[in-house]
Amino acid sequence: MTQDQDAGQQPEHVVPPEHVIPPQPAGATPSYPASVPPYAGYPQQPGYPQQPAYPQQPGYPQQPPYGAAAYPLSSVAPPPARSGSRNVGLILGIVGGLVALSVVAIGLIIGLVAASGPGSASPVATPTPLVQPPSDDPTDAPSSEPSDAPSDDADGPDAAAGAEIADLLEAKADEYKRLRDSGALWQSIPDNDFNRTAVSAFLYFLTDMKVATIWGVDAAQAQEYEERMLMLEERLLAQQPLGDDIRITLENEVFTYDGDTGEGGYTPR
Repeated sequence: MTQDQDAGQQPEHVVPPEHVIPPQPAGATPSYPASVPPYAGYPQQPGYPQQPAYPQQPGYPQQPPYGAAAYPLSSVAPPPARSGSRNVGLILGIVGGLVALSVVAIGLIIGLVAASGPGSASPVATPTPLVQPPSDDPTDAPSSEPSDAPSDDADGPDAAAGAEIADLLEAKADEYKRLRDSGALWQSIPDNDFNRTAVSAFLYFLTDMKVATIWGVDAAQAQEYEERMLMLEERLLAQQPLGDDIRITLENEVFTYDGDTGEGGYTPR
């Protein structure tokens, strides 16, 4: 067989036309065909058979071909994220609001302090008297000048009368202590147990009345104390029972006196 015969028997190789992309205007987004078959842009090389397509595997659905048109590309870059600037703005707004509230609160406090000062206090209204005003008649109006006359209230304590009777009782007790200790008293009455017990009881009575004047006495009580002092003194000098009982508890002994019999004395506790 000759070469001409061999050439006549071989099939004629046909080159498929190339896919020509038309030119795009300036600034336009490049477009791509929706679906490009595999190896469409490349011609079949001579001497190599066409590759068979892989069959669909059982159990898995056929995936559609992903074309370039499914995911268009954009030449414009996405804007940057602004979450950081929003957070900063929110924080600054909160801080500014707190500062403004603090300034307002301080202003209110200063205003209240200034309003409560001594110069801003409003004058207090004078209360209306409950007593009716006096008559215009000068004869009925009481005198506003203080009177130097002592009070006629005999029930209230009188400081002057209490001090006077207290001094009188103390002077009488000191006199009889001095007469007893010096022995001059026994020149007037005999020195015996009856009279010594009576002298001790007389001194205790005077001391008891003097202590009572501390709480205050009026003129009538002062007169009563003075009369009792003179009565006890007369009975003592007359060597008679004093007429009043008394019992005094001391640290180591007890003094008793019977006012009817004149008996008594000191007994140990």
